[in-house]
Amino acid sequence: MKRITLALNWKLYLNELQSIEFVERLNHSKDQFDNIDLEIYPSATAIRSVKNVLNNSSIKIGLQDFSIFENGAHTGSLSLSSIEVDSCIIGHSERRDFYKENDNLILKKLRISNDKKINTILCVGETLKEKEEGISKEKIKSQLSILKNLDIQIPLTIAYEPIWSIGTGSVPSNEYISDMLSTIKSELKALYSHEKNSAIKLFYGGSVDETNISNLSDISLLDGFLIGSAGSKFEKLINMVNSLV
Repeated sequence: MKRITLALNWKLYLNELQSIEFVERLNHSKDQFDNIDLEIYPSATAIRSVKNVLNNSSIKIGLQDFSIFENGAHTGSLSLSSIEVDSCIIGHSERRDFYKENDNLILKKLRISNDKKINTILCVGETLKEKEEGISKEKIKSQLSILKNLDIQIPLTIAYEPIWSIGTGSVPSNEYISDMLSTIKSELKALYSHEKNSAIKLFYGGSVDETNISNLSDISLLDGFLIGSAGSKFEKLINMVNSLV
């Protein structure tokens, strides 16, 4: 059975104290996570505390986002050099939507994580309007086109997150997700050698929880999941893990 990765994007669901409590519970239940790989993306203000409390070195800790500015007079910015992490998320739909991040900016961030050899999750996905117009694949191809300008040197993951599914409870069928992942695979094959392409992982994200993760895990192209709200609730996480074993 393929080893699945659960990447928990905590967004702003947990503050520092809540993050510490969550990780303490992880420490007491670590045997339950022997058969999966776990990544946690806490709020940036909680990363140091989470790293200090966590006693399971196999769990990776990452940044939800970072600035293109490394240092200097950039009030409120957070660089990838601000704190030592294992990985980062780039291009999440909330960054694209709320903060108006475009592909040019996302490429700049990819170049930074690539130069620093930080594992990176690149998020792609279509809106409901784009889905209804039948241009979902074109949208994904457009978002992936920035990789043409990057000689990838890092462990890269592409997370397919249909924007219309995130936080709505509306999850695409396995067939729909498989079709979109196949499109992503085809684009990657055109960009990279077989060796590099085979190392790129594919995740799904969008209303993943304990009620659907077992069914979604049947998708053969999937290597893991990028999980939002459900991943910030310990009991839900345990239920998801139990559904996968």
